Amino acid sequence: MTLDELVVENFGIYRDRQVITLTPPSRKKSIVLFGGMNGAGKTTILDALQLALHGKRARCSNRGSGSYDDFLRSCINRYVAPSAGASIEVSFHHEIEGRTYDYRVCRHWHENANGLKEAVDVFVDGTHDAVVSDSWAEYAEEFIPARLSHLFFFDGEKIEALADLENASELLRSGIHTLLGLDIVDRLITDLDVVANRQNKLIKLDADTVTAQDRSQREIADLISRKDELVQSIASIKSQLEQARYLRQKTIERLQAEGGDLFKEKGLLEMKRTRLSEEIDASNAILRDQAGGDAPLLLVGDLLESAHQQSRRERAAAYADLLGGVLEERDALVLKSLKDVGAIGSLVEKVSNLLAQDRSKRSKATNTPRYLSFSEDVQSVLQELRSFRLPDIQLKMTYELSHRAELSGELSVVERKLSMVPEESAIAPLEADRKSQEDKCTALEQKRADLEEELRRLGNDISRKESAMARLRDEATHSDLEQEDVSRIKHHSHRAQDTLRAFRAKVIERHIASIQDHVLESFRYLVRKKALLSSININSRTFAVQLRAADGKMINPDRLSAGERQLLAVSLLWGLAKASRRPLPAIIDTPLGRLDSSHRRHLVQRYFPHASHQVLLLSTDEEIRGEYFDAIRPCIGHSYLLEFNEIDRTSSVKPGYFERESMHVS
Repeated sequence: MTLDELVVENFGIYRDRQVITLTPPSRKKSIVLFGGMNGAGKTTILDALQLALHGKRARCSNRGSGSYDDFLRSCINRYVAPSAGASIEVSFHHEIEGRTYDYRVCRHWHENANGLKEAVDVFVDGTHDAVVSDSWAEYAEEFIPARLSHLFFFDGEKIEALADLENASELLRSGIHTLLGLDIVDRLITDLDVVANRQNKLIKLDADTVTAQDRSQREIADLISRKDELVQSIASIKSQLEQARYLRQKTIERLQAEGGDLFKEKGLLEMKRTRLSEEIDASNAILRDQAGGDAPLLLVGDLLESAHQQSRRERAAAYADLLGGVLEERDALVLKSLKDVGAIGSLVEKVSNLLAQDRSKRSKATNTPRYLSFSEDVQSVLQELRSFRLPDIQLKMTYELSHRAELSGELSVVERKLSMVPEESAIAPLEADRKSQEDKCTALEQKRADLEEELRRLGNDISRKESAMARLRDEATHSDLEQEDVSRIKHHSHRAQDTLRAFRAKVIERHIASIQDHVLESFRYLVRKKALLSSININSRTFAVQLRAADGKMINPDRLSAGERQLLAVSLLWGLAKASRRPLPAIIDTPLGRLDSSHRRHLVQRYFPHASHQVLLLSTDEEIRGEYFDAIRPCIGHSYLLEFNEIDRTSSVKPGYFERESMHVS
């Protein structure tokens, strides 16, 4: 498993979106170095990685004993709204059966009126995988089990605590049990204790069991007798109900034949007749209003057209009268002008004839008989009538006549139906019979439903009584065997526990030597003093660490320097990680802690470049500086500086490292 990228948004001390590339550019550059002052957000990076992968199972630094929801609320940056939420994305690639898969895990959460909402989305090779997303907790255990994470994700304070070998026993116990899968064995031993305790609490058979059996038998017999009565009653009611339904249907058919349906509708029909009559009266009123206006002129449309045409001719004749005198004066002036200019006689004569013909043609209009003599206003009114008012009146009256005809047709249908409605005296007896039969059917149906519900409850009671009777019978039959079973289960539980404990001891003994070798190999590589220790023994029962010198004698841990004890603590973690045989990245917070300069050099030169195929170091400005930085510089693939802004109250991730060293990072 190799981490590729980490993205945090509104998480902890980080506000907004921070993108961190983690993939080393080559095998030789396996270290990703983070630098930052105390409080700049280094531990937050470590928490973010664990939280993204394991959620509520993550071993975060500030988790505390509160609920998971409270912890997530505290992880949202305090300077953003809780509804905005926070998110973490981790991208990594992992090889499965010879094929490399790219994974991107997105964990995001926010708070709303219904509480805290968390979601996990997983993308495999760039595609969202709903199955993996829903079961991510199980998938994460395959990549990096949460119970092993403390072997790969840890801080320098843990190294300092483990330097006291008395504190290392518990780490070795949990680490070895987890590596070998013995935590499942431990849980099974505990579960067997629970089984044995439950057997001790079993209730013995009561002395009144036989009496209870007799009472149950009598109760069951009474219930069965009542059940038979109910079945017979229900069958009788069903027969009565069928007969009542038949009579009701016959009465309904007679009602329909006598006009019973129309009688029911009589009130509605009368209301409809009244409404239609009122609408017809309203339509007649509209037509009368139209008839009292201009509508009668629609009858003399031809006369109006003739009057309009005669008016136009009379107006043209009047214009011709006025124009005749003007034309005679004009023609005389034209002929005089021609003579004055000396035009030849034939031209003057021809022009004179032409003008005379024009006057004669125009004078014909003056012969039109004039008997209307309309004024301009009368002609305007006549034009408006013909063009606008009368067509509009005709359209409205046509619609109103059609509407009145429809209403009259509906009224005729309603009146025919009313004429067919029978008298109440003729229909009342039949309606009374129908109502009586309807009530009888309803009562029988209700009675049948009540009896069937009682039968259902009775059946449930019989089933419960029979089950209780069966249990009493079993208790009576097996009361002696039960005590024997309790003893046998307890005996075998204790034997199984002894077997599991023996199995656990054998497994530890079988693998403890390999773990010891890994720890010793790691220690010798770190201190480069092969003669300092000949062996490191781990007690398979107490997990206490024993050191032996080259001469085989026991060495008191106090004889080691503080730095050597801390390197031994690192060796314990490194050895357990090697024994896990899992290619997982190592993440170390405040890696150098309180080591002296010589032992710091050992870690920097011999541990960090080889702790894993990918190493993330979270360092303060007092740790990996100067010669230590120069020592691991060839192994650094990426370096980042975590800076806290006092004004914005947030940290940001920037490429580079502390001032002088950042200039040397490739």
